[in-house]
Amino acid sequence: MTDHQHSATILTVEDDAVIRETIAAWLEDSGLTVLQAADGQEGLAIFREHNPDLVLLDLGIPAMRGETLLQLMVQERPDTPVIIVSGRAEIDAAIDSFKSGAWDFISKPIPNLEMLEKTVVNCLERKALRERVDAAETRYFQFIQNLPVTVFAMNSNLEVTWLSSACPRVLGWSVAEALTSGEWFVDNINPPDAAAVRNAFSGALKTGDDVSCEFSFRHRHGYMVRLQARSTAITPPTEHASGRIEGVLLDITDRDFLDKVLVQSEKLNTLGAMADEIAHEFRNPLFALGGFARRLHKKMPDSPEAEIILEEAKRMEAMLDKLKEYTKPVTVSTKPTSVNNSVSFAADRLDSQAARRKITIAQDLHPAMPEIQSDPDILSQVFMNLLSNMLSAMPDGETMHIATRLGAGTQEVTIVSPARTAAAMPSQDYLLLPFDDSGPQGNLSVSYRLVKTVGGLLSVTQQEGSFTLTLSLPS
Repeated sequence: MTDHQHSATILTVEDDAVIRETIAAWLEDSGLTVLQAADGQEGLAIFREHNPDLVLLDLGIPAMRGETLLQLMVQERPDTPVIIVSGRAEIDAAIDSFKSGAWDFISKPIPNLEMLEKTVVNCLERKALRERVDAAETRYFQFIQNLPVTVFAMNSNLEVTWLSSACPRVLGWSVAEALTSGEWFVDNINPPDAAAVRNAFSGALKTGDDVSCEFSFRHRHGYMVRLQARSTAITPPTEHASGRIEGVLLDITDRDFLDKVLVQSEKLNTLGAMADEIAHEFRNPLFALGGFARRLHKKMPDSPEAEIILEEAKRMEAMLDKLKEYTKPVTVSTKPTSVNNSVSFAADRLDSQAARRKITIAQDLHPAMPEIQSDPDILSQVFMNLLSNMLSAMPDGETMHIATRLGAGTQEVTIVSPARTAAAMPSQDYLLLPFDDSGPQGNLSVSYRLVKTVGGLLSVTQQEGSFTLTLSLPS
């Protein structure tokens, strides 16, 4: 026997004192601790007080039927092995005992005590093995539940049937919310990505090949996060059973953010180099053209052509000035800064403007946002510009939603509002171009540049008649 088995405690419930003492003496000689009970009531009391590792039970005991005691012990501690040691040799008694939860059956008179000891040892080994398996399963389950990814299982209809407890941390949705609706997964995929995701999963179910795809998914708070879905096991459907996909959902928003920051940085660096070259190459001819247009306008004040030339020359000079101003270095004074406070400050300053148009600014600010090292003046200017742009682009009487959240190494602010028209807001690439004076886009381009200056990223997404501005800042 192992050390654990040597230290095991055995309870024998037997009304025949000679048999009970004989069993106890034999097992104690083998290194086991033996507790004895002469009837069912005493046996139940010892069982509850001492929690033995194994029970030897005679069914024909007084004070309580052996079958009743067996049922009580199985109900209270189903993992404790119970071996029936009974004079009832009938097969029916053995079958009934196993149905009630007994682990083994030995008939009396006991053929030899070595067989009894071997049966006890086997049951203790089975118990120890079962405990190790249960412990391994518990560790595996806890490992899965605590992974920084969402583990999922779904059927052929892309209905999620199981989710790990990481779902609320990654996606904001509780497991209960997600499993309540069969369409939860599909309904929250960003519409432009939905067809590709469906095709990828459906194709994997047909072929059995692994699936890996990236898409945007609506977080519980309304903004989009970037996910990567990878399968770990695929069971294609059969005539009698639905298919099954098991896999993980990884939040790659931060990785995507870093990739975009690199692209953004390259674009702005290129734009800055172009600005100097454009200013150098165009300034002199524009100056000459402007001077010529002014003299021509003095000589021919009624000529519309001269007026047009003069106005266009002024406009091009203003564009060059704007371009140089856009790419001029910004002085940044970093200090501990609260993103929530900067958002609230901007919302408060625009509250009266919103009230005149019956627009509600709803704030859902994460209560535990730590301060970041940034420039509070720049952030306040950015949020003022962003909110002003969104107010300009949305209809009266609607609601603008502002939310803050903690990401992995980032703090994110999302501003969501309905738009008057599909063309009311610019695309993300257009944010780089500071040339349009026809609307609020100029402020957005400035904000885009200022955010980049403090190491962040500003992006614009459009979906189903609404616009989302997402500002990500390094925490």
